[in-house]
Amino acid sequence: MGSMLFLKLLVVVLGYFFGVFFFSRGFLLTRHALLHKSSCYDVQYPVSSSSPSGCWVKSKYKRAILLVVDALRYDFVASPKHSKKIYHNKFSLVNELLSKKPSNSMLFKFIADPPTTTLQRLKSLTTGSLPTFVDAGTNFAGTAIEEDNLIDQMINQGRKITFMGDDTWMALFPNHFNKSYPFPSFDVKDLHTVDDGILAHLYDELRSNSWDLLIAHFLGVDHCGHKYGPNHPEMSKKLHQMDIVIRIIRNVTKVMPDDTILFVFGDHGMTQNGDHGGDSEEELSAALFAYSPQRLHFEKENVQRVAAQLNLVPTLALLLDIPVPFSNLGALIPELFPDTEDRTQAARVNVYQVIRYTETYLRNFHDSVLTERFSSLLKIFNNLEADELTVEKSLDIIHKVNSIFLDSWAKFHLGWMTLGIVTILETIVSSLVMVRFPDRAESGRLLFLKSLHFALFFWAVLARNESIPPVIGITLSIELTMHLHCLVGKLFTAVDNIRTMDWISLFFMFLHAISVFSNSYIVNEDAVVRYIVQAFFIMFFISTVRKYLAKQCGLHRFHCKTRKLTLFEWSKKNDYLNLTAFVTAGMVIIRCGVWYRRCREELVKCTMSLFLLPFGSLLDRNDKIIRMLVSCVSVWIIYIIPKRYLQDNGHLDGDSRLLVLVCKFCSKLITWSLMASWAYSWLAEEVPKMMENGLPLFFPRCCYAGFVLFFMFYLYDPLFTYTNVVDRGAKLVSVNVHFPIHSLHAYAKKNWKTFLTNGPTNQGKLVFVHGFKTALSGSLVAFIWNFTLILTLLLGDGTSFSMVCLLLISVILLRLNKEEHSVLPIIIFMVELCFHFFYAFGHQPTFAAIPWDAAFVGVPGNFKYLWLQTLLVMLNISASFVFVVLFLPMVVFTRDEHSAAQVAATDAQSRNCSMRIFTCNVLFLTVLGTKLFFCVLACALHRRHLMVWKIFAPKFIFESGLFFVTSVFMLIQFILLLRLQSRFCFFLQANKRYFSHDND
Repeated sequence: MGSMLFLKLLVVVLGYFFGVFFFSRGFLLTRHALLHKSSCYDVQYPVSSSSPSGCWVKSKYKRAILLVVDALRYDFVASPKHSKKIYHNKFSLVNELLSKKPSNSMLFKFIADPPTTTLQRLKSLTTGSLPTFVDAGTNFAGTAIEEDNLIDQMINQGRKITFMGDDTWMALFPNHFNKSYPFPSFDVKDLHTVDDGILAHLYDELRSNSWDLLIAHFLGVDHCGHKYGPNHPEMSKKLHQMDIVIRIIRNVTKVMPDDTILFVFGDHGMTQNGDHGGDSEEELSAALFAYSPQRLHFEKENVQRVAAQLNLVPTLALLLDIPVPFSNLGALIPELFPDTEDRTQAARVNVYQVIRYTETYLRNFHDSVLTERFSSLLKIFNNLEADELTVEKSLDIIHKVNSIFLDSWAKFHLGWMTLGIVTILETIVSSLVMVRFPDRAESGRLLFLKSLHFALFFWAVLARNESIPPVIGITLSIELTMHLHCLVGKLFTAVDNIRTMDWISLFFMFLHAISVFSNSYIVNEDAVVRYIVQAFFIMFFISTVRKYLAKQCGLHRFHCKTRKLTLFEWSKKNDYLNLTAFVTAGMVIIRCGVWYRRCREELVKCTMSLFLLPFGSLLDRNDKIIRMLVSCVSVWIIYIIPKRYLQDNGHLDGDSRLLVLVCKFCSKLITWSLMASWAYSWLAEEVPKMMENGLPLFFPRCCYAGFVLFFMFYLYDPLFTYTNVVDRGAKLVSVNVHFPIHSLHAYAKKNWKTFLTNGPTNQGKLVFVHGFKTALSGSLVAFIWNFTLILTLLLGDGTSFSMVCLLLISVILLRLNKEEHSVLPIIIFMVELCFHFFYAFGHQPTFAAIPWDAAFVGVPGNFKYLWLQTLLVMLNISASFVFVVLFLPMVVFTRDEHSAAQVAATDAQSRNCSMRIFTCNVLFLTVLGTKLFFCVLACALHRRHLMVWKIFAPKFIFESGLFFVTSVFMLIQFILLLRLQSRFCFFLQANKRYFSHDND
């Protein structure tokens, strides 16, 4: 029974996965790459009647220095003179050169193309090609560049390259450098390793003649932004250090020949929080500074200009006289070609290279729409005489080609998108059939048809064809029709059984789901979800009051007719007064989520609280003390609440059991290591040398070790229930006190000797079953207890109180669940909780808000297994979903007056328990899948919307990722529960003689 339910749950999950994959295949854009290479003889003769003295044009420089300062925002260099901002006016040499040597230096606003992630920027800066949206997902999985690029062209022309700095270059260009000094770049908390490593070799390499291209990629500014933000003294130090580096290079080039040019530039900018990855003005605006001992241009004044990052590729190639990479779509920077004839020659070479790429692309990929769009432009170009091809005309043609390609690569495959939407819809409908008709779902028909579908889906995935096999659409349509027929046939019967609370809950669910069609609602979704969750609390409260009043009228009908029951009379009942307090507390706790709202670019008047800012960026010592105290108290509360539950139900009283001892030890180890890790990070901010030892990694690893140790014992025997049997050779005493269930075990344990020494003689056995009432829920809480502490570690000290709020809301939910509400409102409420605490944990569905810091919690920056760091980041982002999914079975365990143990006591009852947990899981996925369904619909509808790549696409990617993690942990949760049930049945069988004796 359990294995069959698990297979059906797996079928549901796979259905959603395939739907998301198919939709992504048609929605997320990719670009066809041409692997052609440029050579010296490609475009030179059409441009000029005589062969030029160089490869394509006459060489102006023999050597070049590329100084890449990661995240060098434009205003870091071009600062207002009287600005008091801590990151302004630090490049004194740059300003000096611009004012005193205007003909030898130039400053540009260097505009990047989104996404503003380092890997995509490096690809664009070396190939001259445009990135597409899907490239953002590969920011930390660099693979070698196969397209034509500057590095390959330098090597083909016999030039020598020396590289030092960010080791990402080694992944992109393996075995390409004559000399290389790579340093690990992934640890964003490490400000100095890469920069100090470069400085150790830079001076010697500058004086060497062993290179034609020297690349130095500094990371300190970028990492300082991630760790502290730009408004921090460390940023001032880093920018000043970069100015010193430029001064060193300038001093060395003084004694060098004039054939060397220096480019200092940033690959992207950063926000005021130090993040990047999006397309805001601050993220797109980098700086480009060019300097050479020989004249760069002839203008009297050095005017600040704007240049696209794509334009560096043809500019550098033509200045060094190497072929421009084949796939380049950039236009040269004309100001760097002071000679009129050279500038015209270079512009013509540039436009011929771009047109050649265009014609080759059209021949290879046979895009009729794209061919039609280019036909008029190509006709104009081909009709131009060589003398008519001026610099302005050439650059204009290149910009038009660039625009057409950029627009054409925003091309969607409607067939795959439609297949994905229909697959998700069919999965939702089949899930409802499973819930509504469990007996029908248990037949092999459903699993057989699903297996057939998945086989076809795998075939479509592996085939990698653009067209969709017709058989997939046919079988999918048949299955969807059959499921709809089953549901519609019973629709009217089902409507009569739906309660008012169910209708209201469904209204809230669809209200939240359709909000994704508005970009404004997506931007403000945290507020939308907060109001919905608070509305649920009000609904639960009103429903409980109505039930109580209806019950009183049912017992005293005459009394109800003669006068009305007042709320004052209702409030005199302690249980309902407590319920009022619970609901009020719940609404207040939900409101606390406002403190953890992360700002995004569209929220103009948003200000983040001190709990979301990087701890090191807090300059006020009192703010640090407040935050550390709140964090430590929160961790202690997270430790105490589950422990109290387990103690009250007798699960931690078996000190003779190894699992209990391990659980106590591991929870304490994780708690103390967690607080020690945060405290040590604070001390390390005060004394930077403390970061050099291994303690920053030691404490988080203690937390991981503690959880792994607990989990190993938990898998072996997850049950926290055990028996204590004593001979009943004496007297028993009758107890006339009515004990609450949760206090009975504690009383019996305390007075067991009294039971043996008083009362009539009984020669039987006295059996104490510790934790019997909450056998399954207690074991689940023990697992959640330890895992929640790990999630708190990954979330960071700032959001620890938000985790306390989630824990308290879960306790309140268990109290509300006892009021016999329908299960559907509870499930929808839990889904809304997931989204509320997604935002309350300081997240936003934007790439700039991805918490990369989580990747380095207990893991070094040069760790070679990136999958582990990816897992840590995903756990951070989806922490609320993971917690709620693990907590979901508590809805079943606390649903009835009967204990979980009684539910699982027999085979039939065990099947009923598994079935109800399965139903709750499928309903949870259905609600979550409904929101995912509307999200993909919104993306499909708004695929030409101005904000599709800024708001709708990131929302879809985050929604899909959260669903993926949630589904995986739901499968883990169900496996653990099946294991729990199996162990508990074994426990009952092992102690059957005691229970049967007691029954006698």
